[in-house]
Amino acid sequence: MDLETMKARLTEIHAKLGSFEALETLTSENMTEIEALSTEFDNLENQIKAKEILAKRKTVASTGRQVAPVAVVEAKPVAVKNGGFENAGSFFMAVKETGLGKRDQRFDNTMFEKNGDEGGFLVPEEFMSEIVKKISGDESLLSKTRQFTISGNSLTLPTDEITPWTGGVQAYWTAEGAPIQDSKTKIGMASWRLNKLAAMVKLTDELADDAVALESYVKAMAPEAISYKLNEAILVGDGNGKPSGILNSPFRVVVAKESGQTANTVVTRNIVKMYAKMLPSSRRNAVWYINAAVEPELMLLKDDNGNFIYLAPGSQLNQSPYGLLLGRPVIPMLASLPELGAEGDIVFADLSYYYTILKSGGMKNSASTHLYFDRDITAFKFTMRIDGNCPFKSPVTVEHGNYEMSGFVTLADR
Repeated sequence: MDLETMKARLTEIHAKLGSFEALETLTSENMTEIEALSTEFDNLENQIKAKEILAKRKTVASTGRQVAPVAVVEAKPVAVKNGGFENAGSFFMAVKETGLGKRDQRFDNTMFEKNGDEGGFLVPEEFMSEIVKKISGDESLLSKTRQFTISGNSLTLPTDEITPWTGGVQAYWTAEGAPIQDSKTKIGMASWRLNKLAAMVKLTDELADDAVALESYVKAMAPEAISYKLNEAILVGDGNGKPSGILNSPFRVVVAKESGQTANTVVTRNIVKMYAKMLPSSRRNAVWYINAAVEPELMLLKDDNGNFIYLAPGSQLNQSPYGLLLGRPVIPMLASLPELGAEGDIVFADLSYYYTILKSGGMKNSASTHLYFDRDITAFKFTMRIDGNCPFKSPVTVEHGNYEMSGFVTLADR
């Protein structure tokens, strides 16, 4: 098989693998075929890379030139990555033109799920990877949760909430020759079921006339809307058609306000008590999430010796982009958290205790010129299926006394 034939076959395999993404459920035959195609794809890529190296060396040898070894950078043809479109702007412009009756031949590529007559086009995977990357950045809480990717619609996991001093598996001091006392773990169950999250971006023909502006607009608006809704659900979601958030979790510990504390304030003892309620094993991961209006309150807090307990970002002792409160990052949230003075305006959380499930295949997306045809608007739709909650039903109580601790700590209404 020559080099061009290999590249053509590589394109065919990529298109075939892309066709499986539209399937809601994969059969065992589908999965066997996907595995075989993936193996063939990898082998072809390696052979193409090797042949290109040999061809380059042959050229150099024929000219008699001496050159230093050059690292070979693997590059896939544009047609393999995104159906022949150079960038997202050119793709969206082609969608617009198709809506006006000027169908772009690149849409005949088998990687596109629908044709223009049906009113929609699958957005190429290469473009979507940039959107997913933004959603999973530092500003997103989703990336900090414990994630599971599933092929079905739900997930059930066993849970163990028993500590060594409250039952379950226990160890005992045993005299020599004496029988060992037995113990038995107590297993519960936690479940998640996928919910659908969708965003629609509408572009006027005027904006679509500028491919660069169009690409920037879509890539900014879609991640922003989706990230906001995900953050909101993880923090305050009620579980009705969406994830159940931290503020509705029975695992959380709520720290009461101080006697005589003024409304809509935060005092040093609030912070000290919240920190003390965080599980010791979670303190290296825990982060303070605050309503932005809380930050001025934190900047004024001092300990009994008159030392400020909040270190502002960029200060001599804190060169991170976020403030530090008792050594842990403080991230102001522009949205999602309740107003100053309400429970949840400040949350101390280790999000590894928050479990999320995502549908395999990630985000789905399409573009339509027909939905708002009478208003000269093209619609771009982004959808993903996700669920999330904390599987634990109560805080941890220390062995001696009734002192409760958790990976989620909030401050009560003030």
